[in-house]
Amino acid sequence: MNFIFTIKFIKIALVSAVLFVLLDFLWLGVVASPWYRKALGYLSNLDADGKITFNIPHGLMAQLVISLTLTLVIMLGLQLENRFLTSLRLGAFVGFAFYVCYDFTNLSFVKGWPLWISLVDVAWGTVQGVCAGCYVYILSRYL
Repeated sequence: MNFIFTIKFIKIALVSAVLFVLLDFLWLGVVASPWYRKALGYLSNLDADGKITFNIPHGLMAQLVISLTLTLVIMLGLQLENRFLTSLRLGAFVGFAFYVCYDFTNLSFVKGWPLWISLVDVAWGTVQGVCAGCYVYILSRYL
């Protein structure tokens, strides 16, 4: 596991974090924003225009932890089997697992939490994981 402390790993983790945050910002801020506002507006901080406002430090912390974990697990898998498909599968699984934990925990105790939001969100988490598998694999080849 010495690779975790290498410059190469740190570079890959940093670039991955930036890519993950940008993709999540695009998803949360553009694509899914109307759905989340409609379904979860009652739980959200809204600005004067009715748009969801984010607590940037807390959101970034969550995204960085998810991104770092994705990068670590994918790179561990690549140490065992350095194949693109391995990277995609691991990314998909970890993204799926993270978002299932979050969304299904919300389903278990947040009154009125919509199942369809959880399903969409889990699908997004899986896509985010696949994307991470793709860019971590590419970065591991070229950095």
